[in-house]
Amino acid sequence: MKTERLPAIIMILLDKKQISASQLAEMLEVSVRTIYRDINSLGEAGIPVTSFPGVNGGIQIMDNYKIDKQFFTSSDITSLLIALESLSNNVSPLQLNQTFEKIKTLVPTQFLEEIEFKTNQIAIDLTPWTSNQTLQPFLEIIKVAMDQHQLLYFNYEDNQGKKTSRTVEPYRLVLKEISWYLQAYCNEKNDFRTFKVSRMNELTLLSTKFEPQKFQPKPLGKEPFYGKQFTMTTLEITHKIKDQLVDKFGQLNFSPSSNSEKLIVEFPFMEDEFGYNLLLGFGNQCECIEPQHVRTELKRRIEHLLELYQE
Repeated sequence: MKTERLPAIIMILLDKKQISASQLAEMLEVSVRTIYRDINSLGEAGIPVTSFPGVNGGIQIMDNYKIDKQFFTSSDITSLLIALESLSNNVSPLQLNQTFEKIKTLVPTQFLEEIEFKTNQIAIDLTPWTSNQTLQPFLEIIKVAMDQHQLLYFNYEDNQGKKTSRTVEPYRLVLKEISWYLQAYCNEKNDFRTFKVSRMNELTLLSTKFEPQKFQPKPLGKEPFYGKQFTMTTLEITHKIKDQLVDKFGQLNFSPSSNSEKLIVEFPFMEDEFGYNLLLGFGNQCECIEPQHVRTELKRRIEHLLELYQE
């Protein structure tokens, strides 16, 4: 929406000093014509944005321009602070504090108390229940590499246990549920690849610089829910795991079981390792009633597991 693009354009211009209309259009996923209309709107609003033609030209904002404190509403600032707070365990404290202070300078004094009150009403904690001691240092190294366009080297173990060594050009960090992923160009594979940060070892920032290539962000298409065929199963569950199913799969149809302490739910089941491990992970809080072939496979896996502990 236009009302969302205009503040974004101002922030980009204040950060990059000068940028072409085509680059802005690509970043904001709109046409060049739309960008020029937005620039005209900013000019009409009294914001000194100018454009220069030619190879070295582009769009820029006057060097001595500062954002009017009334440009952002208290709701805008509250949203920014809540978003920053959610990253507090993945961004260095010094960097985060500096950002907080800069944003607070945009707030009229009379609104500071109100905004702090609203910010404390919502808390977003993205940290896992158990901490990974190497995660934060790795994220810092990756962010430096992306910022300075430096190559990264690391040893990597995939989900099949295969170990390789990689040298990559880092382009993007992605937080998916509780896991961090690095999207990068792999020099060994001569192609873009996605790497799970928790599977990296001996991560090293190399002194070698690289010239950034054109990078097109992609969703994590190899995640379990993409392109999978679902089998509708009937589960009998306890109330203890109802919220876990809703968190992962949204609102499902629950009905009382003949056992008054349990529930019946129609569940979209994936017949792969992820799906079977998910159901087995619920232990005796979940029983598959049908279809029969899924129930039979679960019993086979349980018997195989039992054999491990009988030796």
